[in-house]
Amino acid sequence: MNRLEMIPLAFLLALSMLRTAPAEPAFGGNCLSCHNQLLTNALYIFGEETTADPDESGTGAPDRGILSVFQACRGGTEPLLVEVAGLETDDTYAVQLKRLRFPGVVNDGVLAYTGDCSWPEWGEQANYYSDPVIRHRWGTGPTTFTFNLDVEPETPDDYYDLVFAVAGKFQDGGGLFYAEQHFYLQVSIPGDMNENGDVELGDIPLFVDVLLGIDPGDLGSADMNCDGSRNGLDIQLFVQALV
Repeated sequence: MNRLEMIPLAFLLALSMLRTAPAEPAFGGNCLSCHNQLLTNALYIFGEETTADPDESGTGAPDRGILSVFQACRGGTEPLLVEVAGLETDDTYAVQLKRLRFPGVVNDGVLAYTGDCSWPEWGEQANYYSDPVIRHRWGTGPTTFTFNLDVEPETPDDYYDLVFAVAGKFQDGGGLFYAEQHFYLQVSIPGDMNENGDVELGDIPLFVDVLLGIDPGDLGSADMNCDGSRNGLDIQLFVQALV
């Protein structure tokens, strides 16, 4: 191959690198180092089952107070829903799900999961997920997003502090903005209503309260077969777990 034949090949290679580079986070650093305008009321979580303020003192995690909770069943799929709001026409943005590698805040558990879309981090297995890879445009792009996490059966029971984040660029003036919203993904042992690590007699009244709708607190733990509902089959599985 002579030098003239090599020029188009080199050009195409350079072009492909330019196209893929925006898909990576900016040097893996703090988002606010580039997106320096912090927005409020730009992200809203919905579809959560309950709220909680777990005791984080044992692992040294920051006390974030009461947060929304999605209750995940080990071996099941948990849809995490978020909505972007309040931007102006032609502002561009990407939505992210972060902190998936952070330990649980009560038992120091490690979240085992697979996700439905990935944003590579310099060749490593992604530690957060993003939709889209590059950006959407306000006025034409979607404003609600669902991230489906498949929670692996070996995931320890714990509260996992995750973050929805939106980063983007204002069309008017070109400034960069960022907003985030913390929430908990609670992974628990099915039937362990009082979260003491076992399914035992003390869980019976709590389990009954959830089934009757008296206390909607721990809906995830009452879903014994991880099918998204609580019914007679869950009662049968709960009784078996007590034995």
